[in-house]
Amino acid sequence: MKIFAAIDDSRQLDGGKAGETASLLGKFIEENGWGKCSIPSRHRLYPHPDTACKKHNTARSFSADIDEQYLKDFIDYACKLVRSTGTPDSNAGLVVAIPELMENLDELIEYAYRVKEGLVSQDEALKFKNKPGLYLFELNGSGRGIIGALAAAGLRITGNDGQFRGKLQIGTGEDYIASVKEIIDKSYVEQIKNMDFENISDSEYVRMGEKVKVVLLDNKYTLMVFPTGIEHPKWQTSTTHMLRVF
Repeated sequence: MKIFAAIDDSRQLDGGKAGETASLLGKFIEENGWGKCSIPSRHRLYPHPDTACKKHNTARSFSADIDEQYLKDFIDYACKLVRSTGTPDSNAGLVVAIPELMENLDELIEYAYRVKEGLVSQDEALKFKNKPGLYLFELNGSGRGIIGALAAAGLRITGNDGQFRGKLQIGTGEDYIASVKEIIDKSYVEQIKNMDFENISDSEYVRMGEKVKVVLLDNKYTLMVFPTGIEHPKWQTSTTHMLRVF
């Protein structure tokens, strides 16, 4: 079955971050031979003093194809790992969603976009707790991290939200110019689109910026670009500010 695991926990012991924890969970599944995992993504949520995140409010999520017999063991391990890496004031939350078992997937997705655009209460998140195909865990402190974790799971399920950890590196040095074909051949990028969501052909060229991020779009690892205004290269990798929509 395909599952979506999500974590909202921004304050962890020893400088650890939720993205690292998500990566460890995926690694645990694969090293045990339980299934295959996708790369964890970061989802931007609504920043507000009431969320304890005035400037940056994010949660992490990844998908995995896992044998059903290992689901409980994975959930037990995930709860233990998040508890052990977090602190009481991290208010950590963990969510595991299984779309094929859910009765109303649109309800979760609608909730997810509300968390991305405004304040949502913990009570609203808890209404999902006993619904089929959803497992919610309040793990540290108040457990209000389930608000963001549930949203991150829903956003990842859409296949059209989230940025991936790390910076994409193609070639050497800043302003390296690569063809679309080279970028796809030499990285995990599956498609390149402009900011109007149009595909860029393999024969076109892209100037690689200083901080190149990959996003999730059409359920694919996607590199976003914008016009340079010159003939060659015609495209430049989108800036961090441009990618805030993801």
